[in-house]
Amino acid sequence: MGFERFLAFSLVIGGLLFSSIFSAGCSGGLPPSSGSGFIRKEALEYQKIAILPFKGDAKGEASDSFAQAFHEKFQTITLVERKQILGMFEEQSLYAGQLSEATRREMGKVFGVEAIIVGNVYYPSIVRWLLQVQIIEVETGEVMGRSMVEINYAGAEGVKKACGIAVQNLMPR
Repeated sequence: MGFERFLAFSLVIGGLLFSSIFSAGCSGGLPPSSGSGFIRKEALEYQKIAILPFKGDAKGEASDSFAQAFHEKFQTITLVERKQILGMFEEQSLYAGQLSEATRREMGKVFGVEAIIVGNVYYPSIVRWLLQVQIIEVETGEVMGRSMVEINYAGAEGVKKACGIAVQNLMPR
């Protein structure tokens, strides 16, 4: 009978310990979301922008959600979505750190875009993740906008919320 009581006691203590660690890890002392961003006024005059696959977003949920939120806010800008881009270019060569000047310019010619949107998704913990997005002018490579969001939500709703915040952070300056 002593082992059974010990086992039950261990399970209760272990459960309480897990709960406290998990809840502390979820909040991390951070607000549910935070971030910053800008978009240059010249970028608001663009007619067409391409959204590339976001690094760390294997299923394309973040880039698709960002595209939807971006279109809702900037309705005068036509978007070429990542699925169209992937039909002509290899995904690995489209990530921000690996995107060559020649590829960037070719996208401009092929799709008639003035800028591209690249992004990175990072998962530092189970429920906390980071989204970094840049708007890059295709001819010069100049950063025309940038947004970063840190969010403490998991799942599809967290992706939509983070992408919505990232787009809202694109404030003209």
